[in-house]
Amino acid sequence: LDPVLMRELAVEIAAVPGDPRKPVRVEPTDADVADVALRLMRLLDRPFALPVLQGPLLREIHFWLLAGRHGSALRSLGGADGHAQRIARAVAMIRESYARPIRIEELAEAAGMSTSSFHQHFRQTTTLSPLQFQKQLRLIEARRQMLADGTSVSSAAYAVGYESVPQFTREYGRLFGKPPARDIRRAQMAA
Repeated sequence: LDPVLMRELAVEIAAVPGDPRKPVRVEPTDADVADVALRLMRLLDRPFALPVLQGPLLREIHFWLLAGRHGSALRSLGGADGHAQRIARAVAMIRESYARPIRIEELAEAAGMSTSSFHQHFRQTTTLSPLQFQKQLRLIEARRQMLADGTSVSSAAYAVGYESVPQFTREYGRLFGKPPARDIRRAQMAA
């Protein structure tokens, strides 16, 4: 999400009722958001159209997100230096370094918060602890590598920072509902 674009759009569209302190939850995607996301992904097959069409589509997806059920919570993410923006700095740090261990103190410092305040605000913003957030990023990236690049289960596990393939397999199964090899076979057969 682009906080600058969200601030611009928040001024242009009416506020959506709801509690801005309520975290954004994982829920089924709205049809309008899914439609724009699909059109945006289709541009990857047409790189010549990307410079012209990407901007308006990103603006449209931000609009539908702000106008949807999480609009009030998302508006708070656009604040200049609120808690959400501070947590966003820590999230960016996790995204950049998801494969390496990151100390909570390092993340709290990036967010400009004490560790206890950081934990509280991180969970309030993301609904996950920093460790759970990093773990999900690792597992999602491993799944992407296995599906898109044909990476083996063990290579993907090590590439995203796991030291134990059995631990990776257990955590993968908890997140995706099946062990990695079965999940990837099922996804490839469905494609």
